[in-house]
Amino acid sequence: MIESFVASGHAADLVLAIMALEAIILSVYLRRKGLSRSIPGFMAALLAGAALVLALRAALAGGDLGVIALCLGASFIAHLAEIALKIVHVRANPKHGETS
Repeated sequence: MIESFVASGHAADLVLAIMALEAIILSVYLRRKGLSRSIPGFMAALLAGAALVLALRAALAGGDLGVIALCLGASFIAHLAEIALKIVHVRANPKHGETS
């Protein structure tokens, strides 16, 4: 039973649904705490992960290799965006992350 759940790609669908819920909860929380500037970085990380899960789903469901490659490429781009946002944040806040 679990094998068919995973092999059909429904396990990946469940993971994507949880990630979407995580994105909503995290956005609301960060806005309420006045940390809205952190949202793009978190969303880039979630998007990178979601694209990897989509690639997994396509592979499990016997999807086209082009679709799998497109998902992996999207994940890489989202990962680069996350890194760029972190670099911008560190440059804007040079003391952030330093230890005493």
